[in-house]
Amino acid sequence: MKRRIGIWGLGESGTGAALLAHRQGYQVVLAASHPPAPPYAERLSQAGLSWTITADPYPLFSSCDMVVRSPGIRPDNPTLLRLREQGIPHCSDLEWGWLHFPPNAQLWMVTGTTGKTSTTHLLAHLLKTAGKKALACGNIGYSFCEAILDHPSTEYYVVEASSFQLWDAWSVVPHLFVVTNLAPNHLDWHGTLEAYADAKLHLLKRLPPTAAFLYDAGSPHLEAALAHYPTQAQVWRFRETPGPGIHAWIEPPFLVCLMKHTEYEEERWEVSYEGTPLESLPQRKNGLPALLAAAHLIRTRQETLRRAFETFQPYPHRLEPVAHIQGVLYVNDSKATTTEAVWYALKNYERPVIWIAGGVDKGNDWGLLLQAVQKQVKALILIGKDTQTLERAFHPVVPYLDWAASMDEAVEKAHLLASPGDVVLLSPGCASFDWFRSYEERGEAFRAAVRQLQTRLSENPSS
Repeated sequence: MKRRIGIWGLGESGTGAALLAHRQGYQVVLAASHPPAPPYAERLSQAGLSWTITADPYPLFSSCDMVVRSPGIRPDNPTLLRLREQGIPHCSDLEWGWLHFPPNAQLWMVTGTTGKTSTTHLLAHLLKTAGKKALACGNIGYSFCEAILDHPSTEYYVVEASSFQLWDAWSVVPHLFVVTNLAPNHLDWHGTLEAYADAKLHLLKRLPPTAAFLYDAGSPHLEAALAHYPTQAQVWRFRETPGPGIHAWIEPPFLVCLMKHTEYEEERWEVSYEGTPLESLPQRKNGLPALLAAAHLIRTRQETLRRAFETFQPYPHRLEPVAHIQGVLYVNDSKATTTEAVWYALKNYERPVIWIAGGVDKGNDWGLLLQAVQKQVKALILIGKDTQTLERAFHPVVPYLDWAASMDEAVEKAHLLASPGDVVLLSPGCASFDWFRSYEERGEAFRAAVRQLQTRLSENPSS
């Protein structure tokens, strides 16, 4: 008799999990609170799968052997609690993909508060540059399960993993595990920093000695949390500056690491990032795990890593230059939804910043930014729903603070405040789900507003 697998939620991850379960011969039960978007509905229908739209899928799932839940379904969901009480196991799509992972492939997993997406793409690009079969997938818009289904002969699956996916990934054991940093985030969802950290780090306890663990030793919250997660894995530490126990760091214009050949012999690697897309500070930091992976794991040459840096295409909406207008640089950093991401953005510029920020506050500690804002920001323009917390935090330290009712208005106000040499920086520090459906849509709105400004000024420079 076929095992019954419940798939709860029919977005990218749910659709991928459903298609993988169907291909593996399970009896698949699909349920969601909303109909799937047309691209997902088409893929499911083509596979001969149907679904039920319901607010309470428990009656459908009560006879299932396993339920694969959407990342958006919280641990305290009443239906999920009821399934647990009945002894019906649940997991995320990461766990479901791992249960059907190709036996000869490697899983490289990246998590953290910021830098996950860029690091995931850079590691996959490094592997491809070194001649490996690799692809980036997971929490980047291409589900892990569907990647396994579409590309079963891939050698390396480089997976971005969110805390929403990791907390019930019960048996996943990556061959390489990267934690880019840790800062308070999604506390509205996890409740506490400790629960958020546990979601990301619990798998460390089951890593074997053959696995590699790379992490940012310059992240104080991460260093503190790791005291509770012993691991047998090989540990490689990176941060911005060198120091005892640090294996990779930045010495402008180089990324540097030490390769130990024997107990007494080591080789210093220096790979220049100058003239590459990694010149911004966040991208330099994202390059450090790639440097360590190149030196210690795939044992490629420094020239290969430099070529990977030169040909890397950074992920959109992260410190993305949009235009220079009348001597002012306009930068789209819409993907910066945490205070730590904003901190790196501000630190990247040594010139005055007109900062556009706001949206849906996820429980951020804005105090972490006070010093950087006081030093860098000449004006703050607030957008979106939750502007009160930003106003309270930064009104005492910014020379000028204003509000905008749209992205167009925010860009226009920034233009009127900016002088040649300034930076207009959209780095919201908040989620986008008030005015926009995603950080991508928010970034596109900023780009469009900047281009509209550019066109207007080219036609009438005095306006």
